[in-house]
Order: sequence, then C-alpha cells, then structure tokens
Amino acid sequence: MSQVLVEKKQEGYVVLTLNRPHKMNAITKQMTQEFYQAIVDLKQNGGVKFLVVTGAGERAFCSGGDLNELHGEMSAEDAYQLLHPMKQALYELATFPVPTIALMNGQARGGGCEIATACDFRYGVESSSFGFVQGNLGITPGWGGGALLYQRIKADFAAHWLMDAEMYQTEQVYRIGWLHKMITDNSKAENVLFSSFLNKTLKQMEVFKQQYLTHIHTEGLSERMDQEVYACSQLWESEEHKAAVRNFAQMRKRS
Repeated sequence: MSQVLVEKKQEGYVVLTLNRPHKMNAITKQMTQEFYQAIVDLKQNGGVKFLVVTGAGERAFCSGGDLNELHGEMSAEDAYQLLHPMKQALYELATFPVPTIALMNGQARGGGCEIATACDFRYGVESSSFGFVQGNLGITPGWGGGALLYQRIKADFAAHWLMDAEMYQTEQVYRIGWLHKMITDNSKAENVLFSSFLNKTLKQMEVFKQQYLTHIHTEGLSERMDQEVYACSQLWESEEHKAAVRNFAQMRKRS
C-alpha cells in the first residue's frame, strides 16, 4: 500500500497525502522514498499550479520519524544515512518551482514541523499544536528543517522555538509568522482555502515563486541543511538521546 498518495486536481494543483493515519503519519523509509519521488516527478513533468502537502485522517499532519526505524540504538554514520534522504526530499520541496502549502489537518511535531517548514505556506486547524520537539530527545532537527525555519520566521523566534522544544498552540505559531491561515470547521473546503490561488495562472505562480526564491537566497541552502543532518547524526549516539527514545517507547506502550 502506498504511503504517499498523489492526487491531481482538475483545477490544476496536486495534493500529496502522507498516508499512515494509524501511526499519525509517522515517516518511514518507504514514505521518504515515495515522497521524494513524487516531488521529483512533479518537478520534471510540470504543469502544476501549486502543490499541497497534507496528512491522512484528522489526528495529525505528521508526528515525525517512525521510531521503529529511527530508533536510538544507531551509530552516527547509520543515523546520517537514514536521515539524509528526507533532507533531500525537503530540499526539493523547498525549491519547488511553484508555491507549496502545508495543509496541517492535525498536530505536527518534530519532523512533521520540518516538512511543513519546507513548504512556502502553512495552514493549520485552530485546535491543534505544533512543535520542534527534537531538543527534548537529546538531538536537533535532522532533516534540514531547522535551517529552513530561520528563513521562514524571525531568527530570534526560530532560535527560541528550537531551543524551547515545546508544542505551541495554533494562535501562537500564527502570531510568530510560521502559520499563514488558521482553519476553522467551515473553512476546510478547498474552494475556500485555496480560492486566492485558484484564480491565478500557472505562469503567474511560476513568476511569483521564482521571485520568492530569489528573495530568500537559496544559495548554499542544501549545504546548510546537510550540516544540520550531520550535527543531528553526531548527537544520535549520545546517552541523552538513547534514554529519551527508550522513555518515549515505554510511555507509548503504557498508553
């Protein structure tokens, strides 16, 4: 069964859905490969007015990496090899030639926030929460999302959120500029959410996106993201990280 669904809409945009709702759309190796390939294929084929990334179900957009694969008992080298492919996917997403929107149908934590940050814009449900919680696991963001965060919001807000490593409510992330739209129950219809984008032409969207990429200076972005992956992988062997993963796994078993 596919873990990333690709749906081309007749209005000219595409929706990528992370499809593991029973696991809060946690990322696996298979999902990483499918996600990367879908983005690359869409880039090569063109003809997409804008791209939407969302999660299946209503509980979560994405809860980060699946701990069955991203467990604590890996070497730094093994961790790097496992983390880096998702960094490549997020770089392709961040440099996609037309606008991208993270439609967060529920909470996003850890790597889920990294995926959302790789998108140009983020829409989230009012009753949810979002957090770069990796700091509480003895590591840092490992897919390049921290480097991207500094390009999305003010540097001091980004630094505080990464170091704070707490879940923030929807209104708070809207206030600091990470979230662009708060979704209410009566605004979930696509014609409401995307109405301002749907009446633009493909060429307009391409020009707008290129102007944006020029403004945020993407030169060296891939290297900065690589450095983040490497730094995270070096922390993977720490006792703090191993203990945090074990504690999380035990809590999950009890719940």
